[in-house]
Amino acid sequence: MSEWLRDSFSFCRTYWWAIVALVVPIALVRELYLINAGWYAYDPTSGAMPESLAGNVFFILIIEAFLQISLILLVQGILAKQHLSWSQRSLRALGFFLPFFLMQIMMAFGVVAGLMLMIVPGIFVFVRWLLAPYFMLLQGQGALASLKSSWRLTQGYGWDLFFALVAMMVIGLVPSMFMLDNVTSSASAFSNGVLSILGSVIGAWSVVLFYRAYDYIQANPRIVE
Repeated sequence: MSEWLRDSFSFCRTYWWAIVALVVPIALVRELYLINAGWYAYDPTSGAMPESLAGNVFFILIIEAFLQISLILLVQGILAKQHLSWSQRSLRALGFFLPFFLMQIMMAFGVVAGLMLMIVPGIFVFVRWLLAPYFMLLQGQGALASLKSSWRLTQGYGWDLFFALVAMMVIGLVPSMFMLDNVTSSASAFSNGVLSILGSVIGAWSVVLFYRAYDYIQANPRIVE
């Protein structure tokens, strides 16, 4: 895992400008929508569920899926020395969106089912499916085939992927620690939006990390036939 962390950090340090140029516009659209929808004014302790909550969550899922696809294609393009414009990469991302989103829904159902069985099975399933997006986008596999490939190839790498995931979650959550709850002013909502965009930029590291894990695991399988 240390090799994945080192290589992915080096990549992000070298190509930080490309990552920022990709992430910030997409995350900005997300934040403008959420601020306008009053997302940061919602008080989770009130017990009252806003009518727009489901729609806002669905919008976030769409944006995050598009962002993940775009980041994986960005890393692929840089490694392959392809010089695609933002619009060209976005069009490619849109072409993958529907099957990718279907795969994400399948993953969500599997993970939730596992979480209902004493939590641990859900974490186990999630870890074993972490590389499914890369099999879909880089090898052109379908949703189910990508999940199967990820499950098969990650055999023997469960703990490595788990600790890598935990490390990325801890790092990615740092900006959210400074976000305010139940904000009532536009300045506070703007501050939360900026922190959320920063969190997305930092979170791009995890996409690069698991891209590196995808390459490494394929070259060094631990499958026991």
